[in-house]
Amino acid sequence: MVKTGNYNFLEDLRGVWQHRELLYFLTQRELEVRYKQAFFGIAWAIITPLSQAVIFALIFGVFLKVSSGPTPYLLLVFSGLSFWNFFSQSITMATFALTGNYNLVTKSVFPKEILVISTVLARVPDLLFSFVVLLAMMFYYHQGLSLAALWVIPTFIIEVILTLGLGLFFAATNVFYRDVTALAPLLLMLWMYLTPIVYPLSSVPVHFRLLLSLNPMTGIISAIRSGLLMRQSPDLLLLAFSLVLTAAIFIVSYLQFKKSEKGFADII
Repeated sequence: MVKTGNYNFLEDLRGVWQHRELLYFLTQRELEVRYKQAFFGIAWAIITPLSQAVIFALIFGVFLKVSSGPTPYLLLVFSGLSFWNFFSQSITMATFALTGNYNLVTKSVFPKEILVISTVLARVPDLLFSFVVLLAMMFYYHQGLSLAALWVIPTFIIEVILTLGLGLFFAATNVFYRDVTALAPLLLMLWMYLTPIVYPLSSVPVHFRLLLSLNPMTGIISAIRSGLLMRQSPDLLLLAFSLVLTAAIFIVSYLQFKKSEKGFADII
């Protein structure tokens, strides 16, 4: 059994599994609410990153002449934004997972992390839809796929774990300090520019790359681009570093969430 003091991690995982039907219902509800009265529906999963990519392509690719190497700049940016938006939007919505479900938190007994998990899972269809468009863009630009593209799968799993960890942290903290509602989007906006999304990692001076490697999303975005666009294995050292950071963030955040859980109903 995995224990930390009197804390039993596997017992909590078992609790989440036992409430999997609730997790499915909450995920489905999140999707229905988001697209119920949206004219364009899930098309926003394409419209948002594509419009961002076009603007960045004009500013950085055309006006500032940022080099994207052999990869077309629009493709480079869209690939990064698709996975970044999943990360950013999931955390932003997860921040409200507890405070936005007052009745469930105060009147129902279940693992409260399910509210955060369902919020993140509800963003997966958006990413999948955006990923299909990314593949279509690659076909348009004559960018073929290779077996290296399979690196996207384990890399995305790392991204999901990182997203869940930070989502748990912001959700729990927001119960006690509502400033997090405004702080989270600001931090994520700044974080985006510290991640090689609108520029390739190769364009960063060598003495700054070590600093950027402290950002777990650097290894994640770089690995996804390597497998998809460059058709080669990612920098395994950089990806391993992202994995270690992700594991540490998730463990600390989950422990903090479970420690705070008993006080949610009283304060929320």
